[in-house]
Amino acid sequence: MNEMEAAQSLEMMRTTRGALAARAKWSLARHAAVGLLLGGLIAGYALPGPWPMVLAGACMAATAMVVARDRRRDGFFVSGYRSGRTWWVTFAMLLVGLAALVGAIVLKQRYGITWAPVAIGGGMAVFATIMSIVWERMYRQELDGARHGC
Repeated sequence: MNEMEAAQSLEMMRTTRGALAARAKWSLARHAAVGLLLGGLIAGYALPGPWPMVLAGACMAATAMVVARDRRRDGFFVSGYRSGRTWWVTFAMLLVGLAALVGAIVLKQRYGITWAPVAIGGGMAVFATIMSIVWERMYRQELDGARHGC
């Protein structure tokens, strides 16, 4: 491969990444789905008996449906657990989500505040929706940056 062919291949790769960045745009409803799934997972711990586990299973099934929907609509699904600039957003969501879950369970079981999981789950839904938007923007910038020589 000579320099001209290498330059053409590199430009084709940049163009392809730019096209992928343009396609990797999700609706507010898609971001809200992420928030509702994470918030619902936490809020479910307000329910009595086995219902928190039933709701957790429902959230997992709904997550699989979101992945299938993304693959059907966009032709691909991008896992949040990937290397690159977006890793810290995923890590922050994981840490905040775990802290929220532990807090919700402790407040309900130890202190008897039965509505705490609902309140904390609502906050987590908002937080996760915002972080999903941030994640998408960072991902698109990462893809598009290769097109602009970054």
